Amino acid sequence: MTKNILLEQFTTCFDKNGWFVALKNALAGVTAQQAAWKPEGTDNSIWEIISHLNYYNNAYLERFRGGDFEYKISSNDETFAQSGAPSESDWQKEIERFDSIMTGWRDELEKTNDSRLSEVAPPHRESPWWKVIANINTHNAHHGGQVVLLRKLQGSWDAARGVS
Repeated sequence: MTKNILLEQFTTCFDKNGWFVALKNALAGVTAQQAAWKPEGTDNSIWEIISHLNYYNNAYLERFRGGDFEYKISSNDETFAQSGAPSESDWQKEIERFDSIMTGWRDELEKTNDSRLSEVAPPHRESPWWKVIANINTHNAHHGGQVVLLRKLQGSWDAARGVS
């Protein structure tokens, strides 16, 4: 039962619009220039947000797979990175990485069982996997909303995609 709930939540946050626009759909058609843009007074661009999500989604995916992922950063701010001038090639690599990580998560969730989801998650071993994954999903939804807002502010959002 827990697995099914997490999978439904994951799907809604990743690639199937529900009450809000799923992150993959919010990113559809974004160019490198649009991804790198941010209005004055805004902390992060779409590109920086996806870089941040890739870092943490990958970290926990590696841990879920049994790896010993250790943070190689000194602060959360370092995960909001964009390297150099925006190029379409680099942006497409970032999007492909996002899709690969999220597809990896879906694959892992589909083949796991509820007992695995009750095990405590590294590195702090304070919360069971089900709780960590629920928070990952919520974190992805939060940043997905930011992507939609940034696209609205830049005028690149099409309301027919799910949010007016």
